[in-house]
Amino acid sequence: LKHVIYYRFNVAPVGKGPGVGFWAPMWRVWLFFLRGIVPLLERWLGNLLARHFEGRDSRGLAKTVTKQRVESHYDLELRASVMHDIMEMMPPGVKANKARTIMQHLSEAWRCWKANVPWKVPGFPKPVEQMIVRYVKAKADWWTSVAHYNRERIRHGSTVDKTVVKKNLGRLTRLWLKAEQERQHGYLTEGPYVSSDEAVTMYTTMVHWLESRRFAPIPFPPMSYKHD
Repeated sequence: LKHVIYYRFNVAPVGKGPGVGFWAPMWRVWLFFLRGIVPLLERWLGNLLARHFEGRDSRGLAKTVTKQRVESHYDLELRASVMHDIMEMMPPGVKANKARTIMQHLSEAWRCWKANVPWKVPGFPKPVEQMIVRYVKAKADWWTSVAHYNRERIRHGSTVDKTVVKKNLGRLTRLWLKAEQERQHGYLTEGPYVSSDEAVTMYTTMVHWLESRRFAPIPFPPMSYKHD
């Protein structure tokens, strides 16, 4: 085909008008173009006619929240519910200033929970303290579940933002440190979990085992040893 076109150009002067002097190449281009565009035109025209005669249906479409605001949505709703409870609890004369103070105590209690530091304010009203503890527990449950959910997404190889991965690592580290501190605190308060009789039995068994293996202790070097 190429040489047919070349021959056409080589033997005679180039004439006016479109094309290359042979209809097949242009016909083939148009054919492939129409094969690709006809299904798209059918779909677009179908959507246009349906929207023209039936109108737009926006009820079935859910409003999506952007990724930046997903995290803060729950937090804002929680703060709003705390404010609502405070306003119901307070007498009408002392609302605004006290509510702001309680919200500061709430954020301080949340920071203490994350740092695993006990939060206790002397002379604080008991019902307000119980409310703050309840909301901190709700936020902590949400915070923990989001951390584990994101870790599962990362583990399964989903597309996760780099900042989300870094935050998730920090959150899981915090959770692990909290669990480890609670374990050590439990050992200090309730432990040791081995009774004295069990400890004597374990020690005796180890001594007998060493004797049966003819164990000889390795002496420590003297204090005056110069290469120590």
